[in-house]
Amino acid sequence: MSALADLAKKAAGDAGLPVDLVVAICATESGWKDSAWRVEPPYRYLWDNRRGQPFRVLTHAEIASEQAPDDFHAIAGQSRDTEWWGQQASWGLMQVMGAVARECGFNGPFPALCQPKTGLHFGCSHLHTLAHHYRPKYGWAGVVAAYNAGSPRRAPGGAWVNQHYVDTVASNGAARLIGGGS
Repeated sequence: MSALADLAKKAAGDAGLPVDLVVAICATESGWKDSAWRVEPPYRYLWDNRRGQPFRVLTHAEIASEQAPDDFHAIAGQSRDTEWWGQQASWGLMQVMGAVARECGFNGPFPALCQPKTGLHFGCSHLHTLAHHYRPKYGWAGVVAAYNAGSPRRAPGGAWVNQHYVDTVASNGAARLIGGGS
């Protein structure tokens, strides 16, 4: 893991992010398995490669389907269905979603996100964007909540809707930044 941790530390520095946070996210998301990937069919934030913007809202039938709709476009050299499933999967050390990587400018085949430098670059790029948007109002705990859930959302009572995730990242080395997360 130390070679991977060194790459994570460098990627964090390059992105202007706290090293402890990126290291803790890698530990939480992949357990330092650079080849980790997971299909997440409930994930419905997709990227429109042709227009360079979020893909339209899916119908209930499209959500239930294993095949991409006709107006969903793949990058060159990849099938529409591979793009469909690749965008709905998390990849590499930081488990960056394929659609999020596309939004951040990734235009390669999805397994390339399991190459540590590539996955860390796009994971840190996304985390940097989230920090810019959410840290001023919610602190690092809100950024971590957003990394996992898309945005920082609180449950009744004030805890994050994904409090367990925030607490796990804290316990994996980011407690100094995010405390207990709530």
